Amino acid sequence: MQAINEIKSIIIVVLLKMKMNLKFAFLAAIACIVFSCNNQQQQSATNEKPDENNLLNCYRYINNNDTIILKTVNVKGFITGTLVYNLYEKDENRGTIRGSMKGNVLIVDYTFFSEGMESVRQVAFKKIGSNFIEGYGDVEDKDGKMIFKNPDSLIFSQSVILKAFDCRYLSATN
Repeated sequence: MQAINEIKSIIIVVLLKMKMNLKFAFLAAIACIVFSCNNQQQQSATNEKPDENNLLNCYRYINNNDTIILKTVNVKGFITGTLVYNLYEKDENRGTIRGSMKGNVLIVDYTFFSEGMESVRQVAFKKIGSNFIEGYGDVEDKDGKMIFKNPDSLIFSQSVILKAFDCRYLSATN
């Protein structure tokens, strides 16, 4: 920032000494302002936090006619958000999630409506870099909710990878 102020001062002194016309002085001042603003934008861009520290993150899986969209909101380690499964020739499942990260695994209760009925089941996603891989395992019914029998033995195949993307590209219906 000090270098920018020195450059501005030098330009002003040069312009005054050379007695340039007012038009050129105005253009030089605009150039200094643009340079200054551009430098501040570059500094703020390098200070952005990584994904895991952002409050809102979005992930999606798209393969042929199948789509899964996960939107997470992280508040002090408690994860909420929405999850949509739109799988070919199956009813769409759309609902909310609530849970937390356990190491690099997101385990949440997924409350959704399908075929006019509300259901609750656990879902799990393993964080790999900036993406999530969906996990599968044996489940059991406990008090009307399908939960994993043993969350420590979930299988995370590479077949369903939800890739991080900018939430601004989500439509209002997702």
